[in-house]
Amino acid sequence: MIEATLRVRLPCGWVTLLTEAHGASVDVVEQKALGEGIIQNLVEIDPAGEDPEAIVEDLRRNPYILEVEAIVPKKGKILATIQVKDCHACEALSGSECFLTDATATADGGLEWHLLAPKRQAVTALVDLLRTRGLAIELVAIRSAGAKGVLTDRQHKVMDIAYRLGYYDLPKKVNLSQLAQKLGVSKSTLSEMLRIGEAKILHTFFHGLMKRPR
Repeated sequence: MIEATLRVRLPCGWVTLLTEAHGASVDVVEQKALGEGIIQNLVEIDPAGEDPEAIVEDLRRNPYILEVEAIVPKKGKILATIQVKDCHACEALSGSECFLTDATATADGGLEWHLLAPKRQAVTALVDLLRTRGLAIELVAIRSAGAKGVLTDRQHKVMDIAYRLGYYDLPKKVNLSQLAQKLGVSKSTLSEMLRIGEAKILHTFFHGLMKRPR
């Protein structure tokens, strides 16, 4: 497996709106192609002291954004699904052999993508396609994927959201169907992601216990 980091500036400008106009930080948890050039993004937005309601309203006024559904707490991060049209960079990514593991906003209003791919050629093909579409793209790093921590970035974010929304509370504040809808994934996909994440955490916990002196 190959891991790579790309920086891309999106012409649709919604990331720029958040980072430059509001000083907010953005984490893209998931991206999903809906067809007809529409991409659904599940994002966490740190308002950084700005009015969160104003941020959401500005997103809804963006001409490239078709729909925004948001959970806006009085304090803390906004969790939102954003449907964006004509996002050629996201469309190219969704049609490639690369998998998005993490994405964060850069200071200049672009996105830094962290990718996994089965081979180096898949990454270079994506970079070439983005450039032929006239997008400013920088290949920051590309290397063989090595062993990482107990959870991948995506698994950590999904489980963190599930925990904060009350999926693990007794009784549950949100069930699997509701959580899947908020994350924009199928129930079966979410169930598998949670199961794998839970298994990794339990393995690490009990493996650590067995290593402790008694």
